[in-house]
Amino acid sequence: MGEQKKAVVKTDRSSDLVMDSAISYYDDDDPKLPYVPGELFLDNGAYTANMQNIKLKTEKIIFVQEKLKPSKTIPLDYPFKKGMSNTMMEKRWKKTADNVTFWQSSTSLGGRLVPTLHAWNKNSLRENLKWLQKHADAEYLALGSIVGPEFTNYRGFFGDRQPNKRLIDMLTLAIENIKKITDFKIHLMGLGSSPLMLHMGYYMGMDSTDSSGYRRKAAYGQIILPGTGERYVGNESTKFGRTKLSEKDLELLEACDCDVCKTNQDQLWSDWKARAIHNDHVIKKEREKAQVLIRNGQEAYEKYLEQIYKHSSFSYLWQYTKLRKKYNRISNVLFNR
Repeated sequence: MGEQKKAVVKTDRSSDLVMDSAISYYDDDDPKLPYVPGELFLDNGAYTANMQNIKLKTEKIIFVQEKLKPSKTIPLDYPFKKGMSNTMMEKRWKKTADNVTFWQSSTSLGGRLVPTLHAWNKNSLRENLKWLQKHADAEYLALGSIVGPEFTNYRGFFGDRQPNKRLIDMLTLAIENIKKITDFKIHLMGLGSSPLMLHMGYYMGMDSTDSSGYRRKAAYGQIILPGTGERYVGNESTKFGRTKLSEKDLELLEACDCDVCKTNQDQLWSDWKARAIHNDHVIKKEREKAQVLIRNGQEAYEKYLEQIYKHSSFSYLWQYTKLRKKYNRISNVLFNR
């Protein structure tokens, strides 16, 4: 066998919108990006810190954000944890809101901020949106913890946005209210790790999203395929997500033009970093496809979505999303009469 070519990790990303997190540079005395971005959307790391019970220091997050000079960044916010009372969630929202005004008045990041919305019932959703519309000087709004009255007694996994009807209920309600009450564009955090969920988010009305899920999938031996989900190609250690490649999947993979697949596609089976590069590329292409279809009109986009969801495990969720979006739109019209 000849010498196998290694995938080159891109350091010049001057044509890319790069999603990164301040928590990745939190312990650096002199934070520097390991790549050259076209645009940089810098998350504050609060979600990761919340999941790992890490307390982030306000001044440190500001230091990292100002040092890296992102195109857009999120003031430090306080996501909810399962089992929290309404009183505790309200206190965390107040701290989030206070940071929005502090970042605007006391940092050099003005004009680049994306404040986060958290809400714990329908009334707080509307009131918090009204506050942001009045006080936040921003183009985009990030959709954070949006939960209902049952959340205080919730005992399930509360991590990434899990694809289920409850999630669709919350997101469609929030997005319709944002469009009704404010003029913000919508950044939906944590929905961009799968083409199927990515497209569902765009259909519901989001304008952008981010996720580190493509890296996590790569670490667990999974690659993402266009217009569908992930397939397992890695080692035998993982206990979930073991759907393997079909002949049709191999045809999709053969057409991939990411740096890894153009250089040596065999690396997908042995190198998680190669899988991460591939997964990032596929999600980027799916975002571009969604934006083109949306510009062509709702009917064109819906026609494409009918095709990709028809034979997927998300078919029921797609039908539910269409009904829920229609219901929320009608409810808002009746509410305004």
